[in-house]
Amino acid sequence: MSGPFDPATLRTLEDPFPTYATLRAHGPVAELAGGRSGVFAHATASFVLRDPRFRSGTLGFLYAATLPPGALHDEMSRRINFLDPPDHPRVRGLVAKAFTPRRVKDLRPWVDATARRLVHELPIVDGTVELMTGLAHQLPSLVISELLGVPVEVRDQLTELSDAITPIFGTSVSADDRATAVAAAEVMHAVLGTELDRRRAEPSDDLLTALVHAEEDGERLSHPELMSLVATLYSAGHRTTRDLFGNGFARLLQDGAPLSLPVDAAVIEEITRLATPTHYVARFASEAVDVGGVRVEAGTPVMVFLAAANRDPDVYERPDGYEPGRSGPPALSFALGPHFCLGASLARMEVEAMMTAVIDRFPEATAGGAPGSPPWHQRGPFRGLDALTVTVA
Repeated sequence: MSGPFDPATLRTLEDPFPTYATLRAHGPVAELAGGRSGVFAHATASFVLRDPRFRSGTLGFLYAATLPPGALHDEMSRRINFLDPPDHPRVRGLVAKAFTPRRVKDLRPWVDATARRLVHELPIVDGTVELMTGLAHQLPSLVISELLGVPVEVRDQLTELSDAITPIFGTSVSADDRATAVAAAEVMHAVLGTELDRRRAEPSDDLLTALVHAEEDGERLSHPELMSLVATLYSAGHRTTRDLFGNGFARLLQDGAPLSLPVDAAVIEEITRLATPTHYVARFASEAVDVGGVRVEAGTPVMVFLAAANRDPDVYERPDGYEPGRSGPPALSFALGPHFCLGASLARMEVEAMMTAVIDRFPEATAGGAPGSPPWHQRGPFRGLDALTVTVA
């Protein structure tokens, strides 16, 4: 590798994991393009994600600084994963009062039934079925809409708008992508704002109402905080789950091994480790910090490569293999520490439901479609499939 690694090149890499392995072998901290540092090993990634000296607030400031006044600027300024104390624990605590494990658990029968229905509705064309459009794209959108209480008639619109905003999270963003994201955010916030106003006037048994009325020690979420939070929940609740399923099912088919039920927690944990949809997150050192014997100066942006840490041979034997029930620490796919993903349990449940429904309906499924690898995309830190065709007959 000549010169520092530029994460923007992930868009052109068919398989980034050999590059990650080379960078991980370099040492605990690797130099990246643009004066950034990168960590690719599990131990250093876990350290950075847990240590309070590595903060997220600078990210929100930097994103907002590139945007004109308006909805997207406000969203980036208040996005929960870009908040530091004292705002982050306050907002997360209020969200936790609304987004409860019981609320997710109660949704399970509906999710299972919906996954089965979508799979049975998939068209079989010349003995093949395409899983992304009719299933992986649909179910997470339906689930987050059902959870929030978003009307069916605006669900597809919100999904398209959230996808249009996604490129803004890249390490380099074109002027066209930025303009598209700004315009999409204005429409998305207008639609969600109408729904929030409706919940204030007519409370319902859904997450939007619970968020509007969540309170602790007299504190409630402000309207700008609510807008940013709901937009984040909608986009992350759809994109991450869709890509985790697609990446994971493609990985199951990769070796040509027979598919089998049940798809249990061990299978989902291994799929989550191998098929990480969010390849990296970023933090900023608030002061000089020693990371594995390497000094990271104050103000240095540090990119934590979750996907690379999940295949670290120092903590996982045969790290590129699919081995459910393996020993080793939990995968870092949903991050770690204060910013551990709020929707991790929901995403795992949805992926389990989709995989179970597909394998139950098509137990003999094999990799299909056009020769070569499935069509991948890398949008900012997010890696996923545009299509996943399987042979079923």
